Amino acid sequence: MNKLNILLIAAAAASLCTSCFRSESSGLNDGNKRYFDAWMKINHPDAMREGMGIYILDETAGSGASVGKAEDYPFAYVTYTSSDLDGNIKETTDAEVAKQIGTYSDSKYYGPVVKLRSVAGFTAGQEMVLTPMRVGGSRKAVIPGWFDTSSRYETEQEYLDKVTGDDCIYSVTVHEVIKDIALWQIDSVSRYLAHQYSHPVDSVKYGFYYIQTEPPTDTTSFSSGTKVYVNYTGSLLNGKVFDTSDANTAKDAGLYSSSKTYEPLGVTMNSDYKEITDVIEGFALCVSRMKKGEKGTCVFYSDIGYKGESKGSIPPFSPLRFDIEMLGTTK
Repeated sequence: MNKLNILLIAAAAASLCTSCFRSESSGLNDGNKRYFDAWMKINHPDAMREGMGIYILDETAGSGASVGKAEDYPFAYVTYTSSDLDGNIKETTDAEVAKQIGTYSDSKYYGPVVKLRSVAGFTAGQEMVLTPMRVGGSRKAVIPGWFDTSSRYETEQEYLDKVTGDDCIYSVTVHEVIKDIALWQIDSVSRYLAHQYSHPVDSVKYGFYYIQTEPPTDTTSFSSGTKVYVNYTGSLLNGKVFDTSDANTAKDAGLYSSSKTYEPLGVTMNSDYKEITDVIEGFALCVSRMKKGEKGTCVFYSDIGYKGESKGSIPPFSPLRFDIEMLGTTK
């Protein structure tokens, strides 16, 4: 049934209600709720209402840890898809879904993402879907628009009185719940390095690892203020390249852009790597220890990367790998 018919049904229902009494005032979501209730009655009459008023359409139980409240596990590692009530996809982390709707791009990341379970991570409605779940489980739910907010209230009526937003259908799978995001990343990096290298790789600094792949041709250190040039390729631990100075690598990774100039990156050295402002801290730490002609790989956690920010195809809280060649003071 189309939206016009649903609106007519909702209007008729409202007319029957108001014929018996006169309301003193009109609530913020009176019309929205009539439409939503009519839509649910027509499309999902048997859906299970849960909590303050979300509706569960499908569920596969997980066998892992209970997701629980945000204070128990402040981070969740999830895949998800969100659409409007007409089925138009608004956001997805699923590559196959993106391909089906024609939005897939090699330059984007698809797969599980870490999200902070706070007002900045999940809406109130999404959090209501997550809280009863267990790791490994999946849910599909309809979330009314009055739960489309970063704010948290104690009752459904408070949401109805204070919030207007977009109704949505939300599908989510929980892969992990995380207490300590730094430790979780260190564990991920340790497993990655153990798989990549037959020999142990020790950390140079907490959360930072460096592997020399070719020795320098000149062991003289660069003085502060010297501008050096490096070739580099940055990737996620799953191997997905997100940036490079090499055109052929960019083409192979599906990142090539004719509007970008592919050439060595200039970095101004400093005796304190934290004062190297051209690049992120982990990259700066890597470059600061390299000499002319040296090649190396650095892997580091997001505290010295992009932290909880999403940058292009880099999801939040992502450990990064950079393969770097130090050219020296000339390109």
